Amino acid sequence: MPHEPVATRRTALRALALSAALPALLTACGGAPATDLTPGAADREDVSDPDLVVVAGVLGELAALVALLERTRTRHAPLRSTLAPALRVHRAQLDALLATGAEAPGPAPRPRVAGTPAAALDALRRREETARRRLTSYAVDARSGVLARLVAAVTAGVAQQQVLLATGGVTPTAGSSA
Repeated sequence: MPHEPVATRRTALRALALSAALPALLTACGGAPATDLTPGAADREDVSDPDLVVVAGVLGELAALVALLERTRTRHAPLRSTLAPALRVHRAQLDALLATGAEAPGPAPRPRVAGTPAAALDALRRREETARRRLTSYAVDARSGVLARLVAAVTAGVAQQQVLLATGGVTPTAGSSA
């Protein structure tokens, strides 16, 4: 039977700790202060800085995940406890980025949520996968090594939530079979 990765509490705490260090890491991305990494800063400053596009893209992905998770929890009460950890992680990642002075992306379109909890959970898994792929691309596109590592850490957090959603948020215990 193939090995399936299991996300542990320790891994989640490490990902959260990495995201908590985000403001310091973003400040080290270049000569400009962290407040210049806002999506609107491109209008005021050097529009050729690809790292501004990366930061804006990461903010957009995280905001979209948070919006979908919140809407799904509102529509499907039985999923609230299952989705709570993913929502906490993505909110923390988004808050850490916003704490650098980056501006929140504009209001996202209201995400559609499938009619049944099972279909909604499946849609969330697919959206986490889409976010993971896009964030991986952003990490590759980042000019700053510090920013690339930061986006890679965010990507790892998204991948971990994807694993947890695939298991229904339940981590197998020692002795249980997969």
